[in-house]
Amino acid sequence: MKISYNVLIISILLICIWFSAIVIKKNVKYKKIFMMLMVSAIAFYLTHITENVMLYNVGRFSDNIIFIERAIHFVLLGQVYSFFAYVMVNIVDHVEYYNMPKRMLLFWPVIILDILILTSQFTHLIIYVQGGILYQGPLFFLTIMLRDAYGLFALVRGYMKRELLPPIFGRSIRMIFGFSVVYLLVYLFTGDDSYSYSIILFELLVLQLALLVVEFYKENITGLFNVEAFNEYIEKHLKREKCKSIYLIKLKNYDYLDDSYSSENLQLVVKNISEILKKSTMISAIFYLGNGRYAMIVGKKENFDEKAFFDNLRENISTPFDFGGAMIQLSLFVAVMNMTNGKINANNFNKYFSACDEMRYRSEDIIEVIQGDSFGIHQLQRYRDVEEAIERALVEKEFKMFYQPIVSTETGKVISAEALIRLNDRILGFISPEEFIPISETNGKILEISEFVIDSVFKFVSDHDIKAYGMKFIEMNLSVVQCMDKNLAEKLEYYLQKYNIDPTQINLEITETATNFDENSLKEQIMNIKKLGFTFSLDDYGTGYSNLVRVLEYPVDIIKLDKSLVWSAFTDNDSFITIKNLISMFHDVRRKLVAEGVESQEQMDSLTEMGCDYLQGYFYSKAVEEMEFVTFVQRFNAGVKLRGIDGGLQQ
Repeated sequence: MKISYNVLIISILLICIWFSAIVIKKNVKYKKIFMMLMVSAIAFYLTHITENVMLYNVGRFSDNIIFIERAIHFVLLGQVYSFFAYVMVNIVDHVEYYNMPKRMLLFWPVIILDILILTSQFTHLIIYVQGGILYQGPLFFLTIMLRDAYGLFALVRGYMKRELLPPIFGRSIRMIFGFSVVYLLVYLFTGDDSYSYSIILFELLVLQLALLVVEFYKENITGLFNVEAFNEYIEKHLKREKCKSIYLIKLKNYDYLDDSYSSENLQLVVKNISEILKKSTMISAIFYLGNGRYAMIVGKKENFDEKAFFDNLRENISTPFDFGGAMIQLSLFVAVMNMTNGKINANNFNKYFSACDEMRYRSEDIIEVIQGDSFGIHQLQRYRDVEEAIERALVEKEFKMFYQPIVSTETGKVISAEALIRLNDRILGFISPEEFIPISETNGKILEISEFVIDSVFKFVSDHDIKAYGMKFIEMNLSVVQCMDKNLAEKLEYYLQKYNIDPTQINLEITETATNFDENSLKEQIMNIKKLGFTFSLDDYGTGYSNLVRVLEYPVDIIKLDKSLVWSAFTDNDSFITIKNLISMFHDVRRKLVAEGVESQEQMDSLTEMGCDYLQGYFYSKAVEEMEFVTFVQRFNAGVKLRGIDGGLQQ
């Protein structure tokens, strides 16, 4: 009967192995360990069959054979429970990111015990055989203690983390724990250890059931928990107030990457970020919500260091990602929702989460962090209001082009102008481009706005003889989305023909932000457009991660020094020396310089003395509408003094 019983158990375990191989995904970290656990269990039950065969054939086996069989049996017993514990910590912790010595700490007790077992034939410490009879040594109790210690450790660790995993996992842990307690009581009162063989099978079957159900909560690409698991957690556990904070993490570049590259490459990026998040947090409750969006839940009892998390995240994501041969700098938006200060709770969480999810990006930082409970709802409403204003402006033609003069330090005359789009909504009033441009880039309206800008600027050059005014070109900004538009060169060529203008009269401005996307494609794009006769400027130099060598890799003709860099030069001596050296270095490599934000006579005189080629700022004029700008240029270049901080025309 015992042999048949064990054969049945082995058959069940073989079916479990087959089913696990089919259902559990290949990329699941604990799959190999779980399979090793099941194989060890089968080997363990085989030794039990061997024991029964020996009992039916007493006297036919030598002491050494009996010892070897029993030693293997007890070694496998420890192996089964140590693997059981290791599977558990793999499920609830990111053990794969621990170094090997730290991972091996879990196995050292069973390894030491195995050595004692295998040598106890001579030491009589654990088991030994004499005259065909198996005896227990003085340290035999260690095999039982270690087995129970591993089982208890696995159950306690799983129970501690149960709230951060799908509910079926917590229920399975409680079920295993309950049956283990029942078995322990039976053993304490009867001393009969035979029930342990049934308990092992039961625990393995329940654990496998939990693993298989948990797999249905896993997202295919990343291996993280999916949106269903996240929603279930929020619905059932948020009211228990065991959550300390929830982090919404979004890949800023996702829409661009999704439009521009293959799904295979995008999947690699998504998976890469999931690995970075796991490595940076070492917590279990990380979810992938789709479209480059992740959620991370930190429990009140978890030892989570937010500063260390952001430091690790920034360090791991700062290296450009190889995107099918194109090196692209990824950037993340992180909304932190604190669940302990009373502002966000189970009743309003979904509103706050939606607000953070739809919030526009406010900076160009690699890691942009906002506190979601500070202004989430208000920010969402503002976002939607501006979106509606953009729609109205496109339909009702409310966008207008303004022009800010750029003065040559060599001649003292207006030589160029920067074309700037403005929106004065009839409901919201003036809306800064710094607000509506990022929103239009997020919701896809930027291309329509860009068409308006191109058409307006080209028409302006066509309608006015800017050379007669003493000007050489008009500067027109290109958004990041435009820079990556594969049809941009064709569009520009179309407008050249439509308005019959000289392409050298248009200078195209790109920002350092554009260089963070696909450098190779951007360089190729610039070269194709330069072949049409256009020139290029690099705007806002000094605001991002400016690198002189990297900037010079781009075939731009003009470098525009950001106003923050210019202003700091007149408040800090080191900055003054820096900007002076920058002007000299850029001249050495045949680049022209524009200093933005010039607002005083001192700044104008100093920058002129340094050799800066062009100046732009309120010292000369703010950005003004088309006809006001034309009047300004005509009078300024005719020698009439018109300077004023308010941009007004003054004699």
